[in-house]
Amino acid sequence: MSDLNEFTFWCASCKQNAANVSYPRQVIVRDAETFNGMAHYDHVAAKYKNCERSNEKFEESDVQSGDVDNDGISDPKDWIMKEDLHHIFAGVPHIISESKNHMKQKGNKPPAPRYHIFWKALKETNYKNYAELKTRLFNRFPFLDKKALDAARYFDGAENPNAVFYPGTITINEFMDRLDAEKKIPAEEKTSPEIIAEGTRNSTMFHFALCALKRYGNNEETKERFRNESYKCVPQLEKNELNGIWKSALKYYNIIKKDPDYIPPEQFNAAQEPHWEQPIPFEEVVLPAFPIDALPNRVRPYVEAVAEATQTPIDMAGTAAIAVMASCMQGKYLVQVKADWKEPVNLYALIVAEPSERKSAVTSLMIKPVNQFETAYNQQQSARLEKNWAQKRILDKRRHTIEEKVAKGKADESELDEIIEEIAKFKMLKPMQLYVDDVTPEKLISVMAAHDGVASVISAEGGLFDQLAGGMYSKTVNIDVFLKGHAGDPIRIDRVGRNSESVNSPALTLLFAVQPSVLSGLMQNNTFRGRGLTARFLYTIPATYVGHRKYRTDPIPKECERNYNSLIKNLLDEDFNPKADGPEYITLSDEADKKLEEFAMDLEPKLRTEYIDFADWAGKLCGAIVRISGILCRAEKDGCHEFLCEPEPLVIDGETIQNAISLGRYYTEHAKAAYLLMGADPIVKQCKYVLKAIKNSGLFELSKRDVMRLCRSFKKADELQPVLDRLCEYGYMAPKPAATNKGSGRSASQNYLVNPTVFE
Repeated sequence: MSDLNEFTFWCASCKQNAANVSYPRQVIVRDAETFNGMAHYDHVAAKYKNCERSNEKFEESDVQSGDVDNDGISDPKDWIMKEDLHHIFAGVPHIISESKNHMKQKGNKPPAPRYHIFWKALKETNYKNYAELKTRLFNRFPFLDKKALDAARYFDGAENPNAVFYPGTITINEFMDRLDAEKKIPAEEKTSPEIIAEGTRNSTMFHFALCALKRYGNNEETKERFRNESYKCVPQLEKNELNGIWKSALKYYNIIKKDPDYIPPEQFNAAQEPHWEQPIPFEEVVLPAFPIDALPNRVRPYVEAVAEATQTPIDMAGTAAIAVMASCMQGKYLVQVKADWKEPVNLYALIVAEPSERKSAVTSLMIKPVNQFETAYNQQQSARLEKNWAQKRILDKRRHTIEEKVAKGKADESELDEIIEEIAKFKMLKPMQLYVDDVTPEKLISVMAAHDGVASVISAEGGLFDQLAGGMYSKTVNIDVFLKGHAGDPIRIDRVGRNSESVNSPALTLLFAVQPSVLSGLMQNNTFRGRGLTARFLYTIPATYVGHRKYRTDPIPKECERNYNSLIKNLLDEDFNPKADGPEYITLSDEADKKLEEFAMDLEPKLRTEYIDFADWAGKLCGAIVRISGILCRAEKDGCHEFLCEPEPLVIDGETIQNAISLGRYYTEHAKAAYLLMGADPIVKQCKYVLKAIKNSGLFELSKRDVMRLCRSFKKADELQPVLDRLCEYGYMAPKPAATNKGSGRSASQNYLVNPTVFE
């Protein structure tokens, strides 16, 4: 489709020649000046075969047209003027020009304002469809000349068209679809949002005025409603502009009242309507915003910049940042809470978002400095690694040679003892592997064993949960590595026919960005929840940004990226084998200890009351807060890497523990949603989807076809019916009593009325 504010016309080389059928010159109109130049000659709004105008030779058009002659209106104050037409069709790109008979005697008709109006439409190549939309327009708007229904209509050139070009954002097709779906007399509650933003003020206020007039009539009460509604405009409309909108709506209302099917307000309001009660609420959890201010100074700006650049909720990058820092610190630090309570700093985090939410993009940006560090290190160590592998191959060859000599009696067994001892002491070097993605549980244990018990799994998919559930490789997958890797308990794997592996002090960090279906499967797996796997994750379920994302975004500032990268490098650059001397301890200040105690004492009774449905998760909350506080504390400082440099002791202060508690409260509400909402009745989710679409459309009476037009995910009427039944059962809608079918034809389809509280 062409640009929404671009009209295509064809014009002749003559003026006011009804016998002419040739319109060879195409003119693209984007402004009034171009239109005025074109409209000086006879013109049409459609393309015809061989440029010869006729209904049979119609080929295509992206413009609909009409005439406004004001015939039969004797009082000039009731004339439909340009500004009235603009108020009616605000939002649709349209052009209004004066016809050749504007304010002139036309036959036996007195002078009056006479206009041509052109609307932007979807491109149509079918003559019948094009004519059908024109008929819909003329049936809806009685002031349009019904003699101008011909799809091959041409317009006489005028000396002074004096056209006005009004840009817009929707086609006349969409405009008509919205009108045709509305009930004849809508309720006042559905007319506008809390704030009427610039760009929509005129159309919204005109629509409100017309609806109010139809429902309440032309009286002081209706005018007062209109004035009160205008206060929602930001910025406020000028008084003269509001008066103009009101007068335009009143003119249109006076025309509507002449329609035989029009029902006066007093009759309509006296008609029987459902006795509405407050509907039964669907369970709804309002999740808190991510506490961005709780993040360290070098992390917070980068998280905000990533969220802006990717147009994603800040929760994603914020949670990923905490998990990435945990993966860089794990195995190197322990938080000493009390004499008998030590917490590691590794974490499990789960970001839950629908497809197309750019989970992978966020994860990639947050893990980028880790990838850079790993690549740079392996490049620097490539020669050393190659030499190490060569030395191992030489030792293996020497052992093989000595074994053969001993077997033949040509060497003493002491030589074999020496080479075996040398091989046993030899340490194989491996390339740095800071995290893995697609990995099996068994392979993960091998990775941990090869990296001093430390490993991370970072993935924008949930395939690992399929493996854990036994759906991919084995039906007897052991989840012990994930249970013990979180707590730091020793792992020992004994296999038949293969070397045994053991990890004495494992430290595992998990970061997954998955779809809700993966979370639902995780929560519904009795083994996962029964053995405590689900209780080990920090959950975040951000609100979707889909449908509201910008194309043009601010790039990530170099300084933000540099500071974040510097922090991650600093965390990774510490001793890669901290277990040799043991991890460094992070302690709590007296203030931090007191704040943590207060939080723990407040949490404890809730485990048997408001948190009872996910008490397994909440029971680990204090430990998670301690881990987060250790990460925040270290991230605010730089480690000491100089020879014989004594590092400054890390102490968690009151502000840091409070930030960790704020994050803990955030994850608590999201965990509650994860436990309570996942696996809920799918019809409830569909009901919320339909209600949102109805509220956005403003309809308070609609048919099943209307709902399917608003909610494209329903492909068949049978899929929608259970949802409508549930909405009626809960009091959000009610079937409209069917009118008596006096003829022999098919009965009208069922319509539904919407509870006015939906729009409050």
